[in-house]
Amino acid sequence: LNELRDGNAEAADRLLVVFGDRVYGLCLRILGSQQDAEEAVQETFLTVWTKWQTFQGKSKFSSWIYRIAANHAYMKLRKRRKHQGNVSLDVDLTGSDTWIGRNISVAWANDAASPSHEVELKEKRALLERAIQELKPGYRTAYILRDIEGMCLEEIAEIMNLSEPAVKSRVHRARLKLRKILAPLLYGTTVKHLGDING
Repeated sequence: LNELRDGNAEAADRLLVVFGDRVYGLCLRILGSQQDAEEAVQETFLTVWTKWQTFQGKSKFSSWIYRIAANHAYMKLRKRRKHQGNVSLDVDLTGSDTWIGRNISVAWANDAASPSHEVELKEKRALLERAIQELKPGYRTAYILRDIEGMCLEEIAEIMNLSEPAVKSRVHRARLKLRKILAPLLYGTTVKHLGDING
């Protein structure tokens, strides 16, 4: 931020080095498309470079950047909503620090430890990732920002232009819909079609 204030010509490149990967990861999780995520990243840093004077210092500079990224990704997702088709499975939303990750890391511990089950585990992870991408845009974004990115309700409400109770409701409903997919995987029953989570 100080380099931006000082007009340092290398400030833009430094921002990309420091925040680029995290911003891209956030956009990719929300959008599920590498091309769209790359566009959202470009839009994010263009906004940062042209609007950095509006940063009021009420939060960390990094948090401000991530909110801008989330907003651009969410707006792009809403515009794309009617044209949603193929979903990228290159997004890993099942890390151990996520709500889903905590469930599968326990339930599939034995599978993960057995080389013979690695393929099956990857398939299950891919199904979970696809399940998240199949959530309605509003639910998906709220869930990702809250349970994966760890943003507070106030921040998410600002990004999504919703009340905090509305955000809380969307996160809760997203969790319920994902549990509907997780339950068969955790307990070995028949997996329902992904389309059911939109009901």
